[in-house]
Amino acid sequence: MPSVRGESARLLCRSEVFSLLRWPELIEAAERALVAIAREPGAAGGSLQLRVPGAALHLKAGALADPAVLAVKANLRPEAGSSAGLIVAFDPVRFTVRAVLDSADITAMRTGAIAAVAARRLGRPGRTTLAVIGAGPVARHAVSALRQVADVAEVRWWSRSPERAREAAADLDLPVIVGETPGEAAAGAGLVLTATPSREPLLTAADLSRTALVLAMGADTAGKRELGPGVLDDARLVVDTADAFSVGESAYLPAGQAGRPGRDSVALGDLLAGEQTLDGDRRIVFDSVGSAVVDAAVTDLVLALAEREDVGTGYVFGR
Repeated sequence: MPSVRGESARLLCRSEVFSLLRWPELIEAAERALVAIAREPGAAGGSLQLRVPGAALHLKAGALADPAVLAVKANLRPEAGSSAGLIVAFDPVRFTVRAVLDSADITAMRTGAIAAVAARRLGRPGRTTLAVIGAGPVARHAVSALRQVADVAEVRWWSRSPERAREAAADLDLPVIVGETPGEAAAGAGLVLTATPSREPLLTAADLSRTALVLAMGADTAGKRELGPGVLDDARLVVDTADAFSVGESAYLPAGQAGRPGRDSVALGDLLAGEQTLDGDRRIVFDSVGSAVVDAAVTDLVLALAEREDVGTGYVFGR
């Protein structure tokens, strides 16, 4: 690939981006970004969702002061089929375009990285059974990330497509059971991952162990929901961003609690930064809707590796 010189921007296609996304560096980048949200005034993010016929355009803009990066992600998600998107990375010091890169694997793998950060901070020590609800890219990447931080003895997998679950299971060197229902997969599991686009609850409180850690990664848009009534009611709730109270599972909290952090909820970044503590011996639900600041941190990681390894194509805008 031609090197990038001077003020040219770096263009990275999907295969190039994927080659630069690696555990555990990705997990560490996600954790640093979540801590920055809690501690650093220069960390900022915002999101917007625009409905278009047959799809929704998801926009996320995130910035970090150190390292200095500003990233804007646009993903077009059709009601049927795979999403398409890109990230434009800016240099906020020189006020130039730094890079344009495919966003598909950054989105899926940063979600897995966030799940791993949460599991490392919130999970119980020792071997555990992992239940996986969903078999798309986010679920598969999240399983890979979770195995970096958790001692997984067995996986129980469920998907609306049993064939996809079996295909995903075939890639693991672990005992895997493909369940017939979400509840069957989750029963007795210490770690439960949900990563589907469902708009109807898939799990109830009765399906879950009293001390399970539930990583709810799928509901990131208004109307999506994976956890049924009762799951949040008696759980310790941890969120990645305040957006969870408007578009995540936390939007379904009982009247008077929905839409705002309550006394029984805490931000993951605050826990990681030592600003708050978590006590109690009960179920924990981590409600993740994705963070634009984490997107920015992962984008900076990818670009640093691309520059070091000379991956990508140079392009000068305005010529």
